[in-house]
Amino acid sequence: MKLKKSTLGLLILAGTLTGTVTSCKKGCTDETATNFDPDAKKDDKNNPCVYAAAADWYTVETVGGTSYNKVVGTITGTKTITAADNWLLSGGVFVGDGATLTIEAGTTIKAADDGTTPFLSVLRGGKIMANGTAAAPIIFTPVKDNPNAGEWGGIIINGKAPINVGLEADGEGGTGTYGGIISNDNSGTLSYVRVEYAGKILGTDNELNGFSFNGVGSGTTLEYLQAYKGSDDGFEFFGGTVSLKYAVSTGNQDDSFDWTHGWSGNGQFWVVEQSTEGGDRGIEGDNLGDDNSATPYSNPTLSNITLLGVDDGDASNQGLKLREGMKGNFYNMVVTGFPKRGCQVEHNITITNMNNQELNVKNSIIDNASPFKFTSSAGNDTTVTNMFDMASYANQTASDGSLVGFLTGFVGTSSTGAFNTSTLDAWFTAANYIGAVQSGNDWTASWTKAL
Repeated sequence: MKLKKSTLGLLILAGTLTGTVTSCKKGCTDETATNFDPDAKKDDKNNPCVYAAAADWYTVETVGGTSYNKVVGTITGTKTITAADNWLLSGGVFVGDGATLTIEAGTTIKAADDGTTPFLSVLRGGKIMANGTAAAPIIFTPVKDNPNAGEWGGIIINGKAPINVGLEADGEGGTGTYGGIISNDNSGTLSYVRVEYAGKILGTDNELNGFSFNGVGSGTTLEYLQAYKGSDDGFEFFGGTVSLKYAVSTGNQDDSFDWTHGWSGNGQFWVVEQSTEGGDRGIEGDNLGDDNSATPYSNPTLSNITLLGVDDGDASNQGLKLREGMKGNFYNMVVTGFPKRGCQVEHNITITNMNNQELNVKNSIIDNASPFKFTSSAGNDTTVTNMFDMASYANQTASDGSLVGFLTGFVGTSSTGAFNTSTLDAWFTAANYIGAVQSGNDWTASWTKAL
């Protein structure tokens, strides 16, 4: 069919007008605005661009050519650290009483290299909601290139749960006051969080760690956490009732896990991997040095633990050091590779607790040339009448006698002689095996950092 010239002209004119309207669409053309229109070609004066209010809790600073949102001082209200932006902590950063800090999955937060001691401390009454994933963990690491252990102060949570040094106490390094009478206090959630190169040492008996849990209550959720290459302890509990599941302490230069001041939570699926750069005890468990009978006692229950030691040159590393009057129950542990001793128990009240079966190590494998030592408060060797479930302590070494035969690194478990701790407390995951990480089910994969 042949169109008349007049009809064809109208169609062409209509198409031209349509194209003209499209090409001249008005709207907000600024990509940084909240009402940005990707199809707009010109700004609309009647409907101008709208911008988010300027942040009042961080400043913008450029470091090494990268722009960071720098956070200092005390956070109030409800704030979110977003994964799409770069973040920098300078000095002591506190989540204040009544405040909530949310950190998105996949966020990396840098500790400043500016002459301060950066750390993140959640004060009593504050909350942190840091929910990463295996595919998108939350990472805290120094901004400094090629960092060393001890570049910054790590994460500290202060709660209102009971401690045994009084009603409350002050945290190391000016990180906050902790303690109280609320056993189920809730300070929020840390899940799939990795802390690198922390543990800054400020002075004698004044040291920050990878993670410090100070009087933290059982309402707080701690799971899938890694402390990597810190200069002090990987994880330390100062009293409280909080529990920790799926935790990895890698290459930390003092104790991998440590507690004192009456910690009475649970722990399951813990991994210790020491490095030749330094390390002390796989686990150091204390009640209170000044008063071994102080209450509430340190009295945790742990299961499915793998402690992999190494000789870092001074041959002093120990797998377990239990002392200062602590109580507790330990199940399904593998302790191997520590040059000095597998397990050392010290001080009269601690020995008494073991004889009274209030301190027990059962269904475990202590694989060391010197597996056990028991020492009185006077420093003399002593004996224990009710020591362990001795039937479970056959050394299971590789053919060369070096490590437990079923382990490849820290991966591997044994079902022989294991105990299912979920029958004791519903918090525990059913796991009828000895060790922390099953072959073929490596829960540390993808989100942790290897030595």
